[in-house]
Amino acid sequence: MQAGRPPLEAQRLVSGYRAYQMMVAACELKLPDLLAAGPMGVGELASETQTHLSSLRRFLRGLAVLGIVTEEPDGRFAATALAGNFRSDRPGLRNMTLMQNDEGYRAWADLLYTLRTGEPAFHHLFGKSPFDKLGENSEASARFNAAMVEGTTRIAGAFVAAYDFSGVRTVVDVAGGNGALLAAVLNAHPDMRGVLFDLAQGLAGAGENLEAQGVGSRTSLVEGSFFESVPHDGDLYMLKSIIHDWDDEQAVAILKTCRRAMQPQAKLVLLERTVPERADTSQAAFEAAMGDLQMMVVLGGRERSVAEYGDLLAQAGFQMSRFVRTESPFGVVEGVPAE
Repeated sequence: MQAGRPPLEAQRLVSGYRAYQMMVAACELKLPDLLAAGPMGVGELASETQTHLSSLRRFLRGLAVLGIVTEEPDGRFAATALAGNFRSDRPGLRNMTLMQNDEGYRAWADLLYTLRTGEPAFHHLFGKSPFDKLGENSEASARFNAAMVEGTTRIAGAFVAAYDFSGVRTVVDVAGGNGALLAAVLNAHPDMRGVLFDLAQGLAGAGENLEAQGVGSRTSLVEGSFFESVPHDGDLYMLKSIIHDWDDEQAVAILKTCRRAMQPQAKLVLLERTVPERADTSQAAFEAAMGDLQMMVVLGGRERSVAEYGDLLAQAGFQMSRFVRTESPFGVVEGVPAE
């Protein structure tokens, strides 16, 4: 390191907010999509994206130092393999990038409030929860749903491959959004029926999606709140990325609602990212820590260990029957009604 010159790793950390906003802009303009077929000149890109040519060239050079594009000798720009994670036509990080640019980005600017009080900065800034805000903004709700589908699509196949669905005739997807996970389960098990349960904004577009996935005739849509009731008589109740949104008291309340609806032979599965025993610089630890902090700052929830999920289940009238690892960052915590 040259005297007085901080290392690049340190500079990247300080410029993190710039890098994130650059990726938001790149996703909004669909630059990874435009460059997927091959290198393009700045003029052509400016025309396609309706942007200022000189400003776009400078922006593309910024993306080049982030490793998203390369600047070719002839002045054109080409997408890197990393850019493929931000295309709109495949599962990746595009929708998550756009979704987090809503009020959540502003909440992170007030991180110190959460550290000093233990309360989510989001509620401090806006006076309401993110879910209440989503209910007021159909565009933001659509971005949230798209981000959830994007994440679910990445892990649904791993869940279906790892979990034993023997004896399941009716599966209830609790707060399942547009049904991406439920569709994957039903397509893998043609003799099974499904119930998709969520708030009205969560179910927006669900019917069309399930029809497109070829499972619409085997699925019922039910609107409601999991703090009040969930559909009865399912053989399996699935909650993916639900319990981590909430603190322990609210998480137990949700699980108790499920327990009241379940028959003695039914099962419940929590499909969640679980935290490792210790933090290090691995990808798994990074993803778990960042997810946990996101829950802390925005929602007031948390990522948990397998043992901590077992404790929540016990408080809600379940016993944890097993934990199933998948070929994804998410594991399956299975619970059955306690005797």
